[in-house]
Amino acid sequence: MHRAHEHESGQTHHHHHEAKPFTPDYSRQVRLREVGDAGQAKLAAARVLVIGAGGLGCPAISYLVGSGIGTLGIVDGDRLEASNLHRQTLYDARDVGELKAELAARRVAALNPTVSVQTWTEPLHAGNAVEIFRQFDLVLECTDDMRSRYLSSDAAVLSGTPLILASVYQYEGQLQVVSSKPGAPCLRCLWPDEPAPEAVGSCVQSGVLGPVPGVFGTMQALEALKILLDLPRPHEPALLLLNLLDYSATRLPIEAERGCALHGGCEAVARRAMARMQAESDIDVTFGRLEEAFAAGYRLVDLREASEMAVEPLELPALHVPSAEVMAHVAEWADGRTLLICASGRRSSHAARLLRAEGLRQVHSLAGGLNALRVTG
Repeated sequence: MHRAHEHESGQTHHHHHEAKPFTPDYSRQVRLREVGDAGQAKLAAARVLVIGAGGLGCPAISYLVGSGIGTLGIVDGDRLEASNLHRQTLYDARDVGELKAELAARRVAALNPTVSVQTWTEPLHAGNAVEIFRQFDLVLECTDDMRSRYLSSDAAVLSGTPLILASVYQYEGQLQVVSSKPGAPCLRCLWPDEPAPEAVGSCVQSGVLGPVPGVFGTMQALEALKILLDLPRPHEPALLLLNLLDYSATRLPIEAERGCALHGGCEAVARRAMARMQAESDIDVTFGRLEEAFAAGYRLVDLREASEMAVEPLELPALHVPSAEVMAHVAEWADGRTLLICASGRRSSHAARLLRAEGLRQVHSLAGGLNALRVTG
């Protein structure tokens, strides 16, 4: 409660017409026996990081800020698109084109000005994730990017920071808490290797009803508050699967001894994965315009489907190879620099890593894909 008192002591009473500083009222949650003043003080001292300020992140941020979290970190490099608005409820039509992290920070200040906010407008990477995680008590991973989720799991394990993961696919979703305690399972215990982007649906590819990520983002905020307030939670590590059409729920137990324990334990596995990611840090390259890459002598390879290319043709000489077929071209691309291109950079980045593993050191991916060129162009 000390944060509110700071504001009260700073009030001036000389001019009765002056606007009083906002003092949050947490009375409804403080009334809960399990929260009380002591619990509210815990929240005021808490530092929580939210990675992704989209469909999952918006409700998570709203509820964490409303509860009186002391410090909130927000990581998001994306700009708001009109297609986001049906599910990303922190924003409105006037915000299209703006950076989500900055928009979210402004909304936080409007919702609860006592919350301290830090923003990152670049995605976390293997070089900084562990260090940033160590600055927080808890992390919520709210992107629909598998690479970010695996990086977050590894960083959570190596920093000892609890992590709450959620993802949605059309009308269903899943929730997993990585406690990061010694011997407890991580994301890799369940799925050791990051799947290809084509194998995992995203909102762009599969479609989504707005309330679906809203439900799971709200559940992430609830799990965060339960951990911070030490409220009762399931003891056994599990993946919760919830179908919002028929409300069927399944708890899939995660047994650490059948996961990373077979490969030296979560920490050893995470350390190896981080080292691999750092070694691949030169894969994603940025260009202001695709013509720059062409002029620099890159072989351009378009990994998009024919339907995507029809909507937005490249208009530069490029090979067309669907992302699922890149491994058939290893011998052809052994010489010279190759730049793989897709819409968001996810398929191209994954394909580039597969080709690097085959010894093609000069294969690169267009960072952020064609979407990034649209923003800078």
